[in-house]
This record gives sequence, C-alpha cells and structure tokens, in this order.
Amino acid sequence: MEQETQAGLRAGLYIRVSTEEQAQHGLSLPDQRAALEAYAAGHGLTVAGVYADEGISARKGYRKRPALLRLLEDVAAGRVELVLFTRLDRWFRSVGDYYEVQRVLDGAGARWRAIREDYETVTASGRLKVNIMLSVAQDEADRTGERIRAVFEGKRARGEVLSGKVPLGYRIEGGRLAVDPASAAVVADLFGQYTALRSVGAVRRYLLERYGLAYSDSGLRGLLSNPRYMGALGAPAIVDAERFRLVQQLRQQRSQRAAEGGRVYLFTGLAFCAECGRRLSGHTVSGKYIYYRCTRYETLHLCPHRRRTGEGALEEALTAALAEGLAPWAPRVRQAPAAEDPEPARARARRKLEKLQDLYLNDLMDRASYARCYAALRPALEAPPLPAPAEEDAAESWVGLYRQLSRPLKKQFWARVAEGVDVSQDGAFHVRWRSP
Repeated sequence: MEQETQAGLRAGLYIRVSTEEQAQHGLSLPDQRAALEAYAAGHGLTVAGVYADEGISARKGYRKRPALLRLLEDVAAGRVELVLFTRLDRWFRSVGDYYEVQRVLDGAGARWRAIREDYETVTASGRLKVNIMLSVAQDEADRTGERIRAVFEGKRARGEVLSGKVPLGYRIEGGRLAVDPASAAVVADLFGQYTALRSVGAVRRYLLERYGLAYSDSGLRGLLSNPRYMGALGAPAIVDAERFRLVQQLRQQRSQRAAEGGRVYLFTGLAFCAECGRRLSGHTVSGKYIYYRCTRYETLHLCPHRRRTGEGALEEALTAALAEGLAPWAPRVRQAPAAEDPEPARARARRKLEKLQDLYLNDLMDRASYARCYAALRPALEAPPLPAPAEEDAAESWVGLYRQLSRPLKKQFWARVAEGVDVSQDGAFHVRWRSP
C-alpha cells in the first residue's frame, strides 16, 4: 500500500556526513546515495535531485546547511514531493530545527522517509516516536560534545597539542608545544613591528621582505590574535602579556576606524594625554576635520583635559621638531661607509629563496631547516641603509620628503621615528623620539 502511494512522486535524496569516522562506518556520501537511489528505483520514484551536505554536523542550524536549504527551496517550489534519507540522524539531531523544517514540508504538502528506519508522522503515536528519538539523538550529541570539550580542556591545561599545524614560533616536544628559538624570534619581531607600524598589510610586506615568509592578511591576523603567544592555553610564552594586550588594543582601534569608512588617523596610538597618560582618540567633524581628544574626559569626566587638538596643528608641531628628532641619527647616516652595489647578490639570494619556498611549501623541508637556510641568505636580502640627504639642513630635506608621502605612509613614518607625543591641556606638545 505504501509503495502504491509513493509511486510516481518526485523525490529529493538528502545525504550528509560530518566526520571521517562516520564515513568509515558505512555512512559515506556514496554509500548513502547508492542506498537511496536503489530505494527510489524499487519504489517507482522519480529522482528530482541529490542534496549532499559534506562535513556538516546535524547539530548545526539548518540555515548553515547549504544543500538542505536548496532542498527546501525545491520543496517550496513543488519540485520535490518526497524527501528521502537513510536514517533520522542524517536528517536532524535538533528537535527545534526539525520542527521548523517540518513546517516547510507541511506547507508544501511534502513528506519524508527514512529508508532504513520505521517512522511515520501521520498518527499521534508516530509523531511522539519521532520526537523521542530526536531528543535522544540530541542528548547523545550534547554528551559527546561535553566529553570532547573536557578532553580538550585537559590537554590545554597540560600544554599538549590538540590538532592541526604547530603555530609559528613553536615545535612539538614530547607531545607538547615548546619554543622554537629561530622562529620565536620572528614572532617577537612580528609583534614589535605591529606596535610600530599598526598595519597588517605593512607587517605582511615586512615579513616577506625580511624573512621570506608569505602570509595572507587573515593568516597574519590569526597570528597576532593567538593567545598562546602570551602563555595562554598551556603554551610557553613568546611575547609578554603587556605587548600582546597592546597589539589587541591597536587592532581593535583599527577595526573601529575601518567601520568609520577606512579613514587614516595619523597619530592614533601615538598621541597621549599629558594629564592622565591615556591615548588620545581620533575623531572626524563635518566629514573632514580631524581632532584628537581624551576619551577619559569625554566619556567619564575623570580627566581635566578638555582640549580638542586638530590633526593639522599636531602634524605641524612634529614636523617643526624633526631637527631635534633626527639629530641622533645624523652621525650614523653620515658615517656609514659606501657599500658595494648589492643588487647582483640580492638577485641571486632571491632566486635561492624562491627554491627554498618551493621546498617548504611542498613539505620537502621542515620549518627549522627553512629558518636556518633563510638566516644564511638574509645579509644579501637586506636593503642597504638610506643615504643621507644631500642638503646641509637634513631636517628640511626630510620634511620635504615627508610632504610627498600618502597618509598611510605618513602614519608609518611617525610610527618609525616617534614613540609618542604628549599633548597637554594648554596646547603644549612633548615628543618622545625613538633612539637610533
């Protein structure tokens, strides 16, 4: 009787597997598809489509299962009248999601069938059975998740490696993360450069030029936000906690500026309130005027610094003080011996570096060997020092060069030469220059 009522219906075959372990236990996508196609052929059904969600847990919200969403669209459009799957747990393990999807099927007059299990939703007892089995499956998944989390937490507490690649700066010793001195130095430099440059793109280019390490912006953000580097999750620390927190603060500030339209504030992170010591935040007025102000006064009124300092005035004060800031650098620049043309040696080093990268990316060389070989090439890859300005007044020459820079490069310039500028309530500026 059931075969007669199903005959001729347009069926959508839904298959899903979430893990390799399930695939090894006969739940692979090909196995499920073969079983469903055999069932459809034996019951006179027309296969309207196959909908496969691979590597997706049934506990995930159904809106995060793309094949299931396509199936529901076809059900709503009348292209699928019967949904077939092998077992109920291939369909859902969440009671709430099950009933949301069931409303879509009911609205279109469609049905479902688990070909390896006996379920029906016509009678009250049948619906109760489905509800009980889904609740059991959901509880089993919850308990499994709790066990896995407990195991992971224990491994983290003991400093053991969970899975995946070892983060840059570490190696595995006895099943635990240990500091790799060669690459740990790169990590420390990475955090130091970000606090100076405050730009993921600029740091990405720096790592490529200095160390030959190619990262995407998203990969670099992942490194900068990895809490292991400050000693969390049972890993030995490479970066001190204060530096790590500063980098997170700077990244958050950049994200906020990006949300405001990508405007570049030259002195965010460099300008400080002389009264309370907090960083001044940049703000735009009327779409074009940039000011820096003490948020401790603006939001909490806990600082007497009421002054709003225009970016133009701050920029002019710093450029006027360049002679003072660059004075310690002048002897080093003037006394630097003339170097031979480095270009031929650098070209040879780059060719060797390309070969090293091919070996590393194809897993023919480990990270430690790569780091040692790269260290040998670094002298030839290093850029020569900038020549001293030709004019007698070095500061004036540097100001002329500075005026030609784009705003992002101007921001990098100040980050390179100044540690900060203290702005007082009476409008006075005190610049803290970096040492050569």
